[in-house]
Amino acid sequence: MSVDELDLRLIAELQENIPLTVDPYRTLAGRLGISEDTLIGRLHALRASGKLKRIGAVLRHQNSGYAANAMVVFKAAPDEVERLGGLLAESPLVSHCYERVPCAVWPYTLYAMLHGRDMATIEKFVHSFVLEHGVERFEILRSEEELKKSSLSFF
Repeated sequence: MSVDELDLRLIAELQENIPLTVDPYRTLAGRLGISEDTLIGRLHALRASGKLKRIGAVLRHQNSGYAANAMVVFKAAPDEVERLGGLLAESPLVSHCYERVPCAVWPYTLYAMLHGRDMATIEKFVHSFVLEHGVERFEILRSEEELKKSSLSFF
């Protein structure tokens, strides 16, 4: 499936905030000069082709009572990264989980971004996780200040 001009306009609209209306897809369709059914069909086609992964909300965690966050890095054996990453990803505290290639001065292979109401919640989770799963080396990199946060924009 190739992306045409209408798809590009639709994607550009989706990069912005979705309208806060009773029928946001109808509102978007009106902006694009198409029917709501056409818009929904385009979304389904983009998703089926793999060009659209999902449409989701961005929660500003600081405004929702989750004031603490940290990137936690773990030194996990190559044959354990996927299993441990899957377990981390199941936690409601974890928003992002990645595997990375280690280097000589930074041997960590598993990265997870954790959010909690306070740092004690994050620390308790991490310490329980490493004890339960035998992770011997990890670091908790606490966030001091958010310098930039924006959605990726293609157009």
